[in-house]
Amino acid sequence: MIIEFTVVKGYQVASGLAEDPRFPQGTISAQIPFFKKLGLDLNDFYPATLNAKFNCNLIVLNQHDLYFKNIKWHSEIPSEDFKFYQCQILQESSSYSALIYQPQITTKTEHFQPDNQIELIAPYIEGIEYGDQLQLKIESEIMSLI
Repeated sequence: MIIEFTVVKGYQVASGLAEDPRFPQGTISAQIPFFKKLGLDLNDFYPATLNAKFNCNLIVLNQHDLYFKNIKWHSEIPSEDFKFYQCQILQESSSYSALIYQPQITTKTEHFQPDNQIELIAPYIEGIEYGDQLQLKIESEIMSLI
């Protein structure tokens, strides 16, 4: 399944651009070593998230590829659960392997996403700007738009 999305600005804590003193290099950089110990190596990905907004009211993610529970990745943040889903980002004639990054709402304490938006982790993609229209390629049983 290929679905169009719009790149939108997020909270910028994942990248560290929010200048939150708790996460000077961003939350993704802080989480990378914890995920690596569990078997997910994110070193080929840019240490930030790409915020993808879909033309729907609600995104339902069904089957996850990875599920990490009770990850205590920061001394000031309670343990969190994370799900990851394999996908691809399509930009013109290029395709990039990516992951949907989903901190679980039941353990997350701040920086909540709208119901029609997801966060993607991908390699650095040159030239992407807020407002750009890209495509997400994902197995149809994994994601539903309502």
